[in-house]
Amino acid sequence: MFLMRKKKKSAEEQFYGRFQPDILMGAANIKDFISPSIFKELIPGDRNSFGQITNDYYVEIGGAPDAARYFRSFYAALTTGYTHAGMLNGLFSGDFGQADCDVSIHVTPTDSEKILWNLEQRIAQREVAYKEENNPARKQRIIREIQDLQRQHLKIVSGDETIMNTSIQVLASATDLDIFRSFSTMLVKSFAGKGIILRPADGNQLKALINMTPLGSGRISYPFRNAEASNLADWFPFGSGGIKHRNGIIIGEDNHGTLVFFNPWHPSNGNYNIVIFGRSGFGKSFLIKLMVSRLLVTPIYTQAGYKNVRVAVIDPAPEKEYQNLMYSLGFPHIELSSYGEHRINMFDLYDHEEEGKVRVNIEETVKAVRAVVFRMIRSYDCKDEVLSANVKIKIENLIKSLYTVKGITENPNDLYEPMPRTGVEFNLERQKKAMPVLSDLYELMLKDADLNNATEILKIFTKYGGAPANAIFDCQSNVDISQCQAFAICVSDLDEEILRPLGLFIATKWTWEIFGNDSSVLKMIVTDESQLIMDKSVPELSSWLENAFRRSRKKNISMCSSTQGFEVFLRVEQGIGVLKNSTTKILLKQDSVDIEAVQEKFNLSEGEASCTLLFKKGQGIIKVDNDSALVNITHFPREYLMFTSDPNDVVEMLKRGAEKID
Repeated sequence: MFLMRKKKKSAEEQFYGRFQPDILMGAANIKDFISPSIFKELIPGDRNSFGQITNDYYVEIGGAPDAARYFRSFYAALTTGYTHAGMLNGLFSGDFGQADCDVSIHVTPTDSEKILWNLEQRIAQREVAYKEENNPARKQRIIREIQDLQRQHLKIVSGDETIMNTSIQVLASATDLDIFRSFSTMLVKSFAGKGIILRPADGNQLKALINMTPLGSGRISYPFRNAEASNLADWFPFGSGGIKHRNGIIIGEDNHGTLVFFNPWHPSNGNYNIVIFGRSGFGKSFLIKLMVSRLLVTPIYTQAGYKNVRVAVIDPAPEKEYQNLMYSLGFPHIELSSYGEHRINMFDLYDHEEEGKVRVNIEETVKAVRAVVFRMIRSYDCKDEVLSANVKIKIENLIKSLYTVKGITENPNDLYEPMPRTGVEFNLERQKKAMPVLSDLYELMLKDADLNNATEILKIFTKYGGAPANAIFDCQSNVDISQCQAFAICVSDLDEEILRPLGLFIATKWTWEIFGNDSSVLKMIVTDESQLIMDKSVPELSSWLENAFRRSRKKNISMCSSTQGFEVFLRVEQGIGVLKNSTTKILLKQDSVDIEAVQEKFNLSEGEASCTLLFKKGQGIIKVDNDSALVNITHFPREYLMFTSDPNDVVEMLKRGAEKID
């Protein structure tokens, strides 16, 4: 008789060898198949899946092939018996970094008879304390306590109030351990000053995590507190949107159906600038039209009181997106094209107030003109051989000399000259001097042999080039919008490769100069498809736009840039500068290719980033400083008819119009 012993498998054989469970052979069940490879609670001194010794309490879930995720639970202790609507909204928004924040409110009913008995006992105890107390101030405090208890007792007896056992549980989670720790710290600190003390469930982190899932047993072991149903209602996110604006224009509803107000000039805003990013066809232009139309009819609250708003839109879209809007509202739609009558001159100068002084900023206009001229030359200088450092300096000096010849300085009076004298009478009125034009610069450059190559290229864009379509910016301005509350400049008919980006920039700069005259007026300048200005080969264009975003607050201007080319926009450092100088950021549906960059640049949580990939048309996230809200853009039927650019909608409207005529 032989006694056979089963050979004990080594740890390596158990982990790697043929002894592993095989789901096809029935050795493993479905739980083994779907469960994560790591699921454990860590305490200080333990090692995580990366072999790091931890100093915190948390739960680690995941592992290969997916990244591990870290969870830490807290229980909220309220230090006050008073509540207000939306008091936990900061927890629901979780705007402390890139980690996620989940909130669970545990509610269980109570025995009313037991609650009443406890209240009666507490009332009796406080009445005894009142009789024994000799300090008048303390006696008054005890009286108030007795009155509160009696009021609560009466509400329960009459059925007007119900008492619930409640507990608030908060769960922080992230895939990056450093972000996770920082988020947890900021979470606790942010709410400590609001009367909400977040105590970690250390030693029971795994049990607390399970209790936030359907796998939990229901009631948790952490001590509950009694709360009236009316107080309990204040905890839920049924209040206003995630941004703090309570006035301005309505741009939509949040995910709870509450109206979302937006005020670009809100006193709490660091600046008034806006950037809008989203894929084509998901509502960028529609949102801009809605904002523009509502700003024009809604006085906006500022620290100086309610004020009206002036709006300018620079539109490069071939569909002439804003034509119907402007015509419907009764404002001009300016079209820059070779066959149109409208013209603007990039050399135009205007006086404006800076730091309490009225002056003419020649230097800024010289930089803008220089950027346009360099872009014109580079469009035919593929190897970048013409614009040497010496050539650049000479062209800039010639631009400055054009103003010197006309006697124009920083003194506003130098912009004007007396009206021609008629007869023997003196005319005290003044007229503005004729500004330099591009052909004037060309004629000066002809005199310098070092500029021959640059001069030959620039000639193409002047009246001497023989192509009127290219010479559209060699002109005096014949458009006066100084008294218009709103207008749009369309550059869609210009050459797409060269002239359209130039037209977008020139129109924006020209509008900026005119709008900057009066800093007491609220203004918004919208540049659609702003990525066209972010030309990597000509940083002067993007530098001017970045500078406009930096200086706009002093002029009471809200710069609004919209683009579908997120990656293109951020390809140059000036695009990052525009983003940093924009308090308000609106994200519509994003492309999965850009989502990592979007999440990083906008400091989105993982949940917010995932939402941007799933948004439908007209859905987005609006972030104002550290506040954010999901928004569903809402409109009236008549507004939709004015704003839509969907060709199917346009065809349907034309069809209905034809049917009415018949």
